[in-house]
Amino acid sequence: MGTGGRALMAEVGLERVTLRGSRLDDVSLLIPDGAFVGIVGASGSGKSSLLRTIAGLETPRSGLIRFDDRDVTGVAPGGRDVGMVFQEPALLGHLSVRRNVSFPLDVRRRDAEDIRRRVDAEVRALHIEQLLMRRPNTLSHGEQQMVQIARALVRVPHVLLLDEPFAALDEQLRHRMRAEIAVLQDGYGVTTLMSTNDPLDVTTLTSLLVVLDAGRVVQFGDTAWVRHSPATLLAAAATGALSLVQMTVTADREGYWLVRAAAAGGELVRIRAWSPALDGYVGSLVTVGIRPEDLVVSDHGSIPAIVERRMPIPDGGVRCAVAGVPVMATTDGTDVEAGQRVRLRVDHLAVFDRLTGATIA
Repeated sequence: MGTGGRALMAEVGLERVTLRGSRLDDVSLLIPDGAFVGIVGASGSGKSSLLRTIAGLETPRSGLIRFDDRDVTGVAPGGRDVGMVFQEPALLGHLSVRRNVSFPLDVRRRDAEDIRRRVDAEVRALHIEQLLMRRPNTLSHGEQQMVQIARALVRVPHVLLLDEPFAALDEQLRHRMRAEIAVLQDGYGVTTLMSTNDPLDVTTLTSLLVVLDAGRVVQFGDTAWVRHSPATLLAAAATGALSLVQMTVTADREGYWLVRAAAAGGELVRIRAWSPALDGYVGSLVTVGIRPEDLVVSDHGSIPAIVERRMPIPDGGVRCAVAGVPVMATTDGTDVEAGQRVRLRVDHLAVFDRLTGATIA
């Protein structure tokens, strides 16, 4: 890590926090110290409002915010010991990179030698030493984000807040930034909250996940648990690739079926489903979500499909058409070619209400 000592971590607690205009509505969370928390939701769901409220840039209409046992609800941003990185870099254009990074220490009148040492350590950790004498307007967007992160970390904050920091970056730079953030967060152990709309950010970085919808928390817990048991379609889509198929619920003496009519020249698709929660949906359309790793090309499969194309490494999957709908699947080592008729085995799926997106089964 950059500073040579671990951060003073903080447990972050929100108790029934509400913002005017329902940007946050009765939000309660308890975030363990040192956790890396992802915040996901549609545009306008309250992701940025949640981060800004924790930072002290927004004042709750009601509720309480605390760091460990300290109530910080009415504390100004400068008194919270929070580092924040915005989606759009907020650097001081008239200052060099070195002065931008050192700014949080300069305003606190830290010892000049200590400032130099800490700035040098942070820029080395982020591999941006070569940028120190440049001005922000000469940097790429990715370089500016690196400078923002160095500035946020230079004083070793209790809490680090990242507001969609990779949103405007190309995929190669996003990959690099994820790796840098993972190493830094692990080294510091600082409590980190990051809003994002990218499932790769969620699955590669976070240990806990907050799912927001219209300012309310609809799910909060271990990222792997949310991924396997999403409360909503939004939560499912936020935690990895997901193929969606509209199917009809039918019933017989033994249980329920998910059925989709055959496409031209194809076969009827039927999947056995046992959940009694489907009882109220018999005769209705539902949305079925299946992850690529749970849909396997196999001689023992029951779902007819036609291979459309293989995906390149590292995806290594295969795109198939099921009753005319494109889905992503994986193979069990079998070689397949475009146009080939295959069978797919379903290992796990989720069923969602077609109108509300809530998980049914």
